Amino acid sequence: MLILLLNAGSSSLKATVMETTQHRVVATGHADWAGTSTQYQYIGPDQNKHAERVSWKGHAEAVRRFITDLLKQKPPALTDLSHLAAVGHRVVHGGDYTTAIQITPDVRSRIEQLRTLAPLHNPPSLETLAAAEAELPNLPHIATFDTAFHSTLPPKAYTYPIPMKWTRDWGIRRFGFHGLSHAYCSNQATNMLDRPRDELRLVICHLGHGCSAAAVQGGRCLDTTMGFTPLDGLMMATRSGSIDPGILEYVQNNHGLSAEQVGHSLNHDSGLLGVSEISGDLRQLEEAANDGHELAQLAIGIYVHRIRQAIGALTVTLGGIDALIFTAGVGENSSGIRRLICSDLECLGLELDTEANTACQPDADIATKSSRGRILVIATREDLTMVREIQAIIDLSSQGPGGVPQVTVSKSNDKLPGISNS
Repeated sequence: MLILLLNAGSSSLKATVMETTQHRVVATGHADWAGTSTQYQYIGPDQNKHAERVSWKGHAEAVRRFITDLLKQKPPALTDLSHLAAVGHRVVHGGDYTTAIQITPDVRSRIEQLRTLAPLHNPPSLETLAAAEAELPNLPHIATFDTAFHSTLPPKAYTYPIPMKWTRDWGIRRFGFHGLSHAYCSNQATNMLDRPRDELRLVICHLGHGCSAAAVQGGRCLDTTMGFTPLDGLMMATRSGSIDPGILEYVQNNHGLSAEQVGHSLNHDSGLLGVSEISGDLRQLEEAANDGHELAQLAIGIYVHRIRQAIGALTVTLGGIDALIFTAGVGENSSGIRRLICSDLECLGLELDTEANTACQPDADIATKSSRGRILVIATREDLTMVREIQAIIDLSSQGPGGVPQVTVSKSNDKLPGISNS
């Protein structure tokens, strides 16, 4: 069967039609309107790439355009929409949801109430969902959550040292994000290393526009750097990552910033962009740093320093490390950043092969032959994680009325932030 996968960014949409048996990609579409105009690309079953600038912007228009291209493609990707079994949506913040779930009005309401915790991510997912439901009203729409993989965190990892009332009554805890990517890399590392999953201790570094690291043992996440929101943890392109919470009180009390202004600054004007005052794009910063730009050099230095700290802390959490994994846009493509991060990690049993690092294409092992731990570069496939989770939901519901997926959410407790028990 075929599943349509929709992955909404703040100003972009990735769409994929995938066949579930062999995971064959039938068609892909990508719209990005972060610049002055929308860049749209479509690749159909004939593998021909069609790219153009278009006048429209927004998730609804991107959904409609992709579905139109699916139906008009010669040879057609789909003869009609009845060939689709379900529509899958990537949702960044799922609160206490621990598995994919069919989207009902109640589920949509819960995602809506979490939008303030992922302001760059959940609103676009909701906009995409509304557009897709309007175009494909007779199909089950299933949410897959970036937080679900981290639901295995133990209480000592997910509980903040704050008044227990905040945790108990308000649902404030560490959730973790990029779970679809971390889950894929965990599985792929098991295949690449040809070792039993139960014995593997992995530190996975998802380094892209957003960044997070996770400690995974036996396929289960034990700790991760992102927390209650995707703002926590590592330094990112425009997000600060972890900072002293006293800074927030200080700038509000002494410099007149509102809570809204502080939130906007930490999400949009901080990180690599904030320090360098040039860009949040590491490619531009590496060029500037090589030309002697001091703030670009400082931004990269902070970025690498914090990632190295996280690797060390997560390795201690695991009691050792069998493989360090780099993934996502920066992790997969920047040999220079990987080299800086891996410098002097021999103390953890990780020794980088500099030639292999420079020449590597994912999926590859770039550690020296004598290195006790392996260093892997893996091209993440969130779409594969999504389709596997969606297929599992459909299979579980095959006995349901009319074959329509209906599942009961499994949660660690009944608390979602901002949602009362009443």
